[in-house]
Amino acid sequence: MKYMTLLIIPLFVFASSATMSPSEHRSVHGFNKRPLVKMHNRRNMHRLHKVDEAAVAKITQEQTNEKILSMKFTHIGNILKYRIFTKNYTLTINALDGTIIDKEKI
Repeated sequence: MKYMTLLIIPLFVFASSATMSPSEHRSVHGFNKRPLVKMHNRRNMHRLHKVDEAAVAKITQEQTNEKILSMKFTHIGNILKYRIFTKNYTLTINALDGTIIDKEKI
């Protein structure tokens, strides 16, 4: 029963936030590593995200009451995410709908 619970938990965590469609995911995740292709993939990621950096800064300020030290915009699977680093916290925010995926105290 314990193992079944551990297998089901990620389904609920990732089902609660918005994800990219398979065609959108293919547009940002190429296997060609040339610099121009990487730049094109980054442009596609920025075209797809719905939450901009200002909204992410506001969410971070509301959640941690701290200033952002650095921000990284990436994707894992079908999830576009912002990885935010503050003095005491590390936040992961979904770039498609603004939900907080993870909040870690450093």
